Amino acid sequence: MLTIASVLLISVLIGAVLQRITGLGVGLVAGPVLSAVLGPVAGITMVNGLSIINAVNNAWSVRKRTDWKRFRILAGALVVGSLPAVLVVHLLNGPWLFIIIGALVLLALSISLFPTERFRINEHAKGPMILFGIIGGFMSTVAGIAGPALTVYARLSRWDYRDFVATLHPILLVANTVSFLLKVVLIGGLNFGETPAWLWIAAVAMIFVGAWFGDRLNDRISTPMAKRLATILAAAGAAVVLVRGLMGLI
Repeated sequence: MLTIASVLLISVLIGAVLQRITGLGVGLVAGPVLSAVLGPVAGITMVNGLSIINAVNNAWSVRKRTDWKRFRILAGALVVGSLPAVLVVHLLNGPWLFIIIGALVLLALSISLFPTERFRINEHAKGPMILFGIIGGFMSTVAGIAGPALTVYARLSRWDYRDFVATLHPILLVANTVSFLLKVVLIGGLNFGETPAWLWIAAVAMIFVGAWFGDRLNDRISTPMAKRLATILAAAGAAVVLVRGLMGLI
């Protein structure tokens, strides 16, 4: 139990550090680990819960740089995308959901690394914002990761990265709150694998410790380096979840 708890807490800590620096981290890094330890539904729901706390902490600190107009459009679209995702979670709990979570994380990572120099969308166009918001909401509910889809939008629209990260934090607050409440209310009776209360408390503590470290590393580590580290860790975790799902079908 202690070994599992250590792996879980370390993944949350690393995710929180990277989230503070790049806007991505908790869902990508901790999501696959929690899914493997607690199961796909309980694991991602716990990620949603921890991400709510993380987003509140981060959103408040960068509120002055937040683009509230884009926030309203993207957050509204996220809610729409979350609704059909709840049905997917309800119907596919088990090996297939492991496979979907692992595949979605790997797909999101691939898309976020896609070169966008030849493509550009109007930064004021509402259509692309709504489309990427819906995709982000679906992925947030199913796999606990709304960030990669929104990162692709930010790159295509040439959104200043620091302003994007500042706006991403309150968006993730909405995405994870909606995903968490929809799964708890509509699915109900979630089993968190008898996760002890102290582990929840420790995981929440890691969120704040990670944010503290992230602030201090922000000026010392380049954003590309942090992104590469998050990508490597997330890909490894997603591969484990995907393999676990495939093994469950054998």
